[in-house]
Amino acid sequence: MKVGFLVNPYAGSGGRIGLKGSDNFRVYNPETPQRVKRFLSRAPDVEYLVPRGKMGEEYFRGTSRRYTLLNSGKDESTREDTILSVREMIERGVMIIVFVGGDGTARDVSEIAKDLVPVVGVPSGVKMHSGVFATNPESAGDLLTYFIEGKAKTVKAEVIDVDEEEYRRGRFVIKLFFIVNTISFGDYLTPSKEEYNYSGELDDIANFFINKLLNNDTIYIMGPGATVKRIEQMLGYEPNFLSVDIFQGKKLIKSGANYDDLLKLTGELKVVLTPIGGQGFIIGRGNQELGIEVLKRVSKEDIIILSSRLKLSRISCLRFDTGDPSLDRKFSGVYRVIVGYDEYMTISTCSIT
Repeated sequence: MKVGFLVNPYAGSGGRIGLKGSDNFRVYNPETPQRVKRFLSRAPDVEYLVPRGKMGEEYFRGTSRRYTLLNSGKDESTREDTILSVREMIERGVMIIVFVGGDGTARDVSEIAKDLVPVVGVPSGVKMHSGVFATNPESAGDLLTYFIEGKAKTVKAEVIDVDEEEYRRGRFVIKLFFIVNTISFGDYLTPSKEEYNYSGELDDIANFFINKLLNNDTIYIMGPGATVKRIEQMLGYEPNFLSVDIFQGKKLIKSGANYDDLLKLTGELKVVLTPIGGQGFIIGRGNQELGIEVLKRVSKEDIIILSSRLKLSRISCLRFDTGDPSLDRKFSGVYRVIVGYDEYMTISTCSIT
């Protein structure tokens, strides 16, 4: 069986510096090679059709993996190179296409693949709201194995993306671009993001956090999302709903913090987050400012999770994709999620593959 495989080497590069996306940001993501390696560690032994250079060839050269080079692909790649590569893969008879990237890459791949062959994403972007992404690189490798073995089923999935300029201004403008075929087995595939109308629940959650949990000597890393930002609003600030902000007690220290800002923090740290609706991601989607070295400094008990009851009830488990499997295991377990004023619901993390 022939499998198409391609990489967007730029995907995710804007996350650590707080850009909230990497469209038109021409810097290689240094974490991509490790994500590809993690995928390949679990992927089946089949023939892979890969583009040239950093779009695929580079990660197979010197390995025992069987691969065939396409005529397309290059190091300084653009979306046109992705489209050409996908078209050539289909012409050469691949049964499925695996790509490494984010929602923008998913759009480019799906523009050609459509319903001709299934597509699966290895998450490597900043915003991965589409329903074609595996939960992490290992899950993508396992999914492909199950597909080759005839165990994974083919399902329809949404490919959605946001307007990055509006995204950076704090407005979440989302659009459905394609319905494509992907593959599913167990909880290895992540559903597309859902949006909710929370009504007055957020006020109860924010009031409880401010009145009962906020400590003036503690540094709080406040993640993106309406639930967390309601706290900042009640403290008198006008936050960007998509930014990571730093507070000491009730005082705003830094708005729109990036990875380097977080690395410089000292003292006791708490991280305040809300899961992505429909997906359940706590870390690894839209908050890449929380990089590995920052997360090594906090414990599972230092993560405070807030959510409306409705959103939490539609999530089967919480997901972590920190970029380091050992950290994913560190944060695994059961969490008490604040859903009201001194009201909690418990939920566990998804099983780690």
